[in-house]
Amino acid sequence: MYETEIRNKEFEDIEKWNNELILKRMLESQSNAFDAVKKNLKSIETAVSLAVKKLKNSNAKIVYVGAGTSGRIGILDGVELIPTFGWSESRVCFCFSGIDVKKASEGSEDNIKLALKHFKEVNITEHDVVLLLAASGSTIYTNTILEKSKSLGALTVSFSNNKNSKLLEFSDVSIYLNTGHEFLAGSTRLSAGTSQKIALNLFSTCLMIRLNKVYKGFMVDMKSTNAKLRSRAEKMLVEITSCDPLKAHKTLLKTDYNIKLSIMLINNFSKKKALEALQKTEGNIEKALKMK
Repeated sequence: MYETEIRNKEFEDIEKWNNELILKRMLESQSNAFDAVKKNLKSIETAVSLAVKKLKNSNAKIVYVGAGTSGRIGILDGVELIPTFGWSESRVCFCFSGIDVKKASEGSEDNIKLALKHFKEVNITEHDVVLLLAASGSTIYTNTILEKSKSLGALTVSFSNNKNSKLLEFSDVSIYLNTGHEFLAGSTRLSAGTSQKIALNLFSTCLMIRLNKVYKGFMVDMKSTNAKLRSRAEKMLVEITSCDPLKAHKTLLKTDYNIKLSIMLINNFSKKKALEALQKTEGNIEKALKMK
């Protein structure tokens, strides 16, 4: 039996508890998720370092793979890379066993043909970083894509809450999130799901920092797609360069709210020289500013 499926006898009569106790004990059980991730920081660090090497190639993609709760958690993490860090939409893909994320479709997680279809559609190659999530680690859909991805030479990173899982055994980097018993036996949307979300937060954010998407603690490749984000970009520019708000506004208008380019222009680079410097340094502003 999978670790997440085992019933904790301490919780065998929770339906008789009052609401206050249910909520208190459920919250306490969630702390297992944090502890599980904390014990795996070294593995997450290894995954980041290997992923950076792969993703230096402009053709490389990040691919999230999963079914059910795990698949939805992967989608949430990946989708947010696009506006938050300016990650190219063409360079993040998803293999999700369900047809519609709003609808339960657990039966699809056993579908090998569907896994092969999605693998082909996403066009996973040896350049890609493939993130595979499954609480049990035995999901047929996810393991099928793992096998195919690894055979091509893609970097495979697995996140599982079951120590003796096929997923952990065969991935290049295995992140075992030992959350143990769930508050509700088998409900991996609880501690197991929380641990996967935390682990992905750490992995993807650290990865984006290493890929020069952050400068002085700011998300400088952020897409300013609405009034709130344009205002945030202007405040970023003021704080980073110490320019006045009006200059920040005018400079961002000139660059179509490209924060990195605006920083370079305020530091007296021509637009041409700024773009050349950013390209040569792979978007590393600190290095680009030294290329006058």
